[in-house]
Amino acid sequence: MKLTTLTLALSLALATSGHTLAADKKDDKKSKTIAELIKNKTEFAGIFSLYQDEKTGDHLMVINESQLDTPFVYFAHTVDGVTDAGHFRGAYRETKLIEFRKYFDRIDIISKTPRYQFDENSAIAKAADANISEAVLASIKIEKQEEGKIAFNVDKLFLSEALHKVSPWPNPNDKNAKKRFKVGKLSDKKSRIIKQRPYANNLDVVVDYVFENANPSVRGSSAVSDPRNVSVKVQHSFVALPDNNYQPRIDDARIGYFTNQFDQMTSPDWAPYKDVIKRWDLQKKDPSAALSEPVKPITWWIENTTPVEWRDTIAKATLAWNTSFEKAGIKNAIVVKIQPDDADWDAGDINYNVLRWTSSPKPPFGGYGPALANPLTGEILGSDIMLEFVFMKNRWIYDTLFTQGTMNHSNEHANTGELNCSLGHEIQQNMMLANSLSTGASIEDKEILRQGLTQLVLHEVGHTLGLNHNMKSSILWNEKDVHDKTKTQGIVTGSVMDYAPANIAPIGMTQGDIFQTKPGPYDDWAIEFGYSQAKPDNTAEQQRLEAILARSTEHKLAFGNDADDMRAPGRHIDPRVMIGDMSSNPAAYGADRMALINKLFTELKDKARIEGESHQQLLISANSLFGQYRTQANVISRQIGGVYVERAVVGGNEAVAPYTPVPLERQQQAMQILAKNVFAPDVLTSMKPLYSYMQQQRRGFNHYGKNEDPKPHKMILGMQKSVLSQLLHPAVMQRISDTALYGNQYSLSQFMEELTASIFVDSKRANSISHNLQIEYVNQLIAIAGLGKTSKHDNLAKTAALYQLTQIADLSTAWGADTATKAHKKYIDRLISKALEA
Repeated sequence: MKLTTLTLALSLALATSGHTLAADKKDDKKSKTIAELIKNKTEFAGIFSLYQDEKTGDHLMVINESQLDTPFVYFAHTVDGVTDAGHFRGAYRETKLIEFRKYFDRIDIISKTPRYQFDENSAIAKAADANISEAVLASIKIEKQEEGKIAFNVDKLFLSEALHKVSPWPNPNDKNAKKRFKVGKLSDKKSRIIKQRPYANNLDVVVDYVFENANPSVRGSSAVSDPRNVSVKVQHSFVALPDNNYQPRIDDARIGYFTNQFDQMTSPDWAPYKDVIKRWDLQKKDPSAALSEPVKPITWWIENTTPVEWRDTIAKATLAWNTSFEKAGIKNAIVVKIQPDDADWDAGDINYNVLRWTSSPKPPFGGYGPALANPLTGEILGSDIMLEFVFMKNRWIYDTLFTQGTMNHSNEHANTGELNCSLGHEIQQNMMLANSLSTGASIEDKEILRQGLTQLVLHEVGHTLGLNHNMKSSILWNEKDVHDKTKTQGIVTGSVMDYAPANIAPIGMTQGDIFQTKPGPYDDWAIEFGYSQAKPDNTAEQQRLEAILARSTEHKLAFGNDADDMRAPGRHIDPRVMIGDMSSNPAAYGADRMALINKLFTELKDKARIEGESHQQLLISANSLFGQYRTQANVISRQIGGVYVERAVVGGNEAVAPYTPVPLERQQQAMQILAKNVFAPDVLTSMKPLYSYMQQQRRGFNHYGKNEDPKPHKMILGMQKSVLSQLLHPAVMQRISDTALYGNQYSLSQFMEELTASIFVDSKRANSISHNLQIEYVNQLIAIAGLGKTSKHDNLAKTAALYQLTQIADLSTAWGADTATKAHKKYIDRLISKALEA
């Protein structure tokens, strides 16, 4: 159809008019002032101001131009979540520096690592940015800039993972990835900002993130209401860097603080590091006084959800650290208050340090004490302590039972970038052991609880003061003195930062302190190093600190943390740095503990069965006791092939070498104890009367598809395999040979001969437990020797393993042996001959 000239003119006119109207509307929107943009919106005024639309819920942020190109601390922590999604209440997730930068009509949010430092006077400092990637976390369109202020919408910023990855990071090495729960994709429609807390120096924004997975292949735990929709609440905090005279303190390898690491890129030093410790800014009111109160103490609040009957114990345990600070010259460094029931502040507010409580379906910790620190200086800005209610109870916290043949128990934590603390789990299991004692040998249940809770709080408060673990401090006392109350006086180990077991007295000995109730000598020393007042002159200050550190070789100040401990098979080398061990002779202590547990097993049938109730108490008690027995077996195994490590600097104690092999007598002592208590045919015969009563309480159809009968052969073999995984680890076997070159007297051949003899006992003594172990041992020897498949072991280990196989093949069966023994011998011979023929 043809258009007339008039029609065409009218059409063009109307089109032009419509375009002009649209342009005018657009111009009106652009021309709105900030005052007009925030009109009728709810204001949250603080370091950055937020304005929320009352109808849509959308948020506008307004910052000052002076805040551009200025570093702020960004901090993310979980307000609430489920462990299936890698989150739990109170988890500190991430701390980093961010800047707001203007790029034409946009605001970029940038993060950059401060790790690499350059001497400004060096010419190479001009290349300080070379090959370091900044992260552009977000780029947001500016809505209005006027009179020194910039406004921009932030809903997409907070309702995405731009600032922080909320969903779990994928692990390419996870072989069980397909079996794990998947949260799915983030829903920006269901996610929402639920809380804003503005302050003069910080802004907190809490977001409820909802993840969708239409067809989840894994259901997840019962804590997940619907696996298709998972909610995780995360708090984003923006904090101004402190403007004060805080002086960073340089870290030292001889003592254990959490640190911020800095590499000196222009330094000629052999170790060009300038790491700073994390600590609070505690300054004396009177610097000239030997003992002075601080200008600002560390104030802890006990959350109002805390049971009233426990508050006094928690407060006293927290305040117990003041004795360490007094020795460093600071009086009343820590103050404890109770959160009022009508408090107008939330326990998650970073302006308050709170001792908090949770009761989780699947507890990821018993206690957890993280701290937020300035990424540039290490100054601690805030902290929380999470205490888990299950710690106080006899609930079995794992998904599987040892008596059902499980190999190990582990608690998977969110990937927070920090080392996890599982002391609460350890203490809870130890408290169950303590409660297994007969009335005549035990202390009151309330006293056990008081001591256990005191140790847990002391430990977690220690973390919030900057201290990391000290797994070496358990060597403070020998295996006898550690039970003597007149000597220990509440100090069982050198540090409350250890993972020591409940100090239950062995058979025939009077009960001493079960748990640690005071800071130890190492703790006093560490606080002195970290918090004592610095001298104004830098040279004098370095001399002062070195005088403190020079004491590091003192027995009571022994230190080794997670980077040294031997809890995993083949990992690390010093057996004194271990969890679950106690005394300077841990093998002897462990043997005493095993004897005690064997005795408790004989009493359990009468003590743990209650008329009218199921056998759940007996089942859980037996599993807890077995777990303790197995722990000691692992502790003892670390002596073999071990090397004592010391970190004294050159010119300190020259009589102590950095590496000293464990003495021959200690290694052979460990082998003898393992032979008797782990590898012997009669191992854990004390449990036999219990097997027919180890019945889990029925709960609906929960045991459907699972055979509920106990599996003692698998249980005991699991313990034995755990010990063998250490003794026959490639690193351990190679270390036994290597250390022979600098003092080790326990040769590889002698070790292997004694190990084989402890496993291949006289056929007349051997039973089904022995046969099960012997088959496992032969299969491991075949793998070590590389018969059939490539071995990861060194050449000397291969030859030692092959020789033991030939020796085993030459063993004969006693005359008159039963059919089972003969069959076992034929199977062993077949395994070896087949391997040799391969």
